[in-house]
Amino acid sequence: MIGTWSDTCLARADRRAVGHILFAIAVFCLVLWIDWIWLTVLSVPVVLEFAVPGLRHFFQRRGTRQLIERFPWRQVGVRFVPGKRIGRQAYLRVDDSENDMRLPEMPERARVLVRHTGRIWVAGPDERGRLVAMTRGLAFLVRGRVVER
Repeated sequence: MIGTWSDTCLARADRRAVGHILFAIAVFCLVLWIDWIWLTVLSVPVVLEFAVPGLRHFFQRRGTRQLIERFPWRQVGVRFVPGKRIGRQAYLRVDDSENDMRLPEMPERARVLVRHTGRIWVAGPDERGRLVAMTRGLAFLVRGRVVER
């Protein structure tokens, strides 16, 4: 059951990543259509900011699949580390552990779910501290890292 749910979450992450990339391409095409060189030059950092979450997902996808296949899913109790929210990045304190978990992107709906349940499913970490985290009840899957407190 967990395997099919993780496949659903990974497919949703793929669609979300494609959406980020297509939105960035659409914005860049719109800027090119306006045909003003300085606007084009100044829009490059903004377009890259839009595309980075999708590009990161596809660059890390093979490693994510390897972590999912190598480690069994286990449910862990977590809570958010107060004062460490930076944009969409999330730091989670794992119950009964010396370390925290850093997830580079966590949408608000997933934050609300994790805050309400206090649980997240984790595959890993490997010897380099990489892990895959997902939620139950909301198709959200992201690759993260173990960090010291």
